[in-house]
Amino acid sequence: MLDIGKSFAKVSIINHEGQILNERRVVTPRLHAHLYAAYDVDRLHSWFLGQLRELSIRYDIDRIIPVTHGATCAFLSEDGLLLQPIQDYEAAIPQLYREAYNAIRPHFSHTLSPSLPNGLNMGCQIYWHARRDPKFFERVRWILSYPQYWTWRLSGALTTEVTSMGCHTDLWAPLQKTYSSMAIRQGWVERFPELKNAWDEAGSLRPDIADATGLSRDCKVLVGLHDTNAALASVIVRQHRDPSFTPPAMLSTGTWFIALAPETPVDNLKADRDCLAKVDVFGNPVACSRFMGGRAYDLITHGMTSTDVDPAITQAVMRDGAMALPSFDDAGGPYQGRRGEIRGLKVDTPAHRAALGQLYLAMVSDTCLNLIHADGPLLIEGVAARHPHLCALIASVRNTPVYVNDTSNGVTLGAGAIAYYHEATPPAPNYRRIDPLLKDEVVQYRSIWSQALLETGQAA
Repeated sequence: MLDIGKSFAKVSIINHEGQILNERRVVTPRLHAHLYAAYDVDRLHSWFLGQLRELSIRYDIDRIIPVTHGATCAFLSEDGLLLQPIQDYEAAIPQLYREAYNAIRPHFSHTLSPSLPNGLNMGCQIYWHARRDPKFFERVRWILSYPQYWTWRLSGALTTEVTSMGCHTDLWAPLQKTYSSMAIRQGWVERFPELKNAWDEAGSLRPDIADATGLSRDCKVLVGLHDTNAALASVIVRQHRDPSFTPPAMLSTGTWFIALAPETPVDNLKADRDCLAKVDVFGNPVACSRFMGGRAYDLITHGMTSTDVDPAITQAVMRDGAMALPSFDDAGGPYQGRRGEIRGLKVDTPAHRAALGQLYLAMVSDTCLNLIHADGPLLIEGVAARHPHLCALIASVRNTPVYVNDTSNGVTLGAGAIAYYHEATPPAPNYRRIDPLLKDEVVQYRSIWSQALLETGQAA
């Protein structure tokens, strides 16, 4: 599996039993293009091929599935040339183009995609480049979502897949399970390749890549999917095979903390609080709310994210009434437009900031879960699942059972379930229940934290 996240890229070897045999990762490389920040896909490609060369000596790799973050696309010419660097979704869109785009973007009820800042609506990126240089855009024959760019780069096959197309792009109508009216009117649909399932074989590994890495030329490259949807697939694929299994709500964590509720209706989502519907691998809308939790924690702790958290210090921080109030980034979330602030931190050490940061993550995660009415059991996956103190704080503020998956990272596990979709049933989940920590104090702190937001005119 090739997993390209916003902060890190990872290659994993996983077998049909859901066992991770090897993992390697690197900081996601970036570059500065003429007009915007971009991803350095050539460096990433070279790194990945180097890992394949080493891993192919030890493992029989017979398939590759690309998984990436969303809100990212590539423009290809008819002859397969990448026409410009692939834009970072945090790069700003010029205001003039953003205003013009807002005038044509579909209503939330049609796309279940809220208006988001910078390039987080992929449709806005496409609109900008189409309007800023029409002659350039005339050369664009294919528009590929980011996972399918890697599918193409590895196999030469052109595909489109629904989890990326339905990820707050404004290009998909989840309830109708088709392209949005705007995507049709703008003539962009003709530039999207054929829709295929995430588990479909797109093609075989390019011969030059196979020869350079020692892999077989018969190695399959699968269509691939969006990373949060891969994490979700770790539970919904099992339900698809066993209807008696009820998937829990999920909190997928990393750079983004994303709350997902597969069993919740999507008809009451609040667009102004960054609620939306993602689209799962089967094409079904899934209620979702999110915030950039990993980025916020980095800012609150001044980058000292590896600092251990002591429950006694967390208790002292709560007793002092210290709090971090949202938001600490400009990338959406349930508190858009509000500048983050830290109040009442009497002792400013890395340990105290770590405690404050984890309290913040617990409070805003709770908000996101409440916004999508995720009232049942909760599964925490990703970075947060490896931090027992944070999981225990989330368990304290929730009124439902909270679990982590002891088996593996949810994205990797879900990607494995998709990669072997026709050949193996995902292994039974190995959930471990999390005991609450300082529950009474955390519940009281939640009330105080919420009141502080209300006093600033912001609902909690």
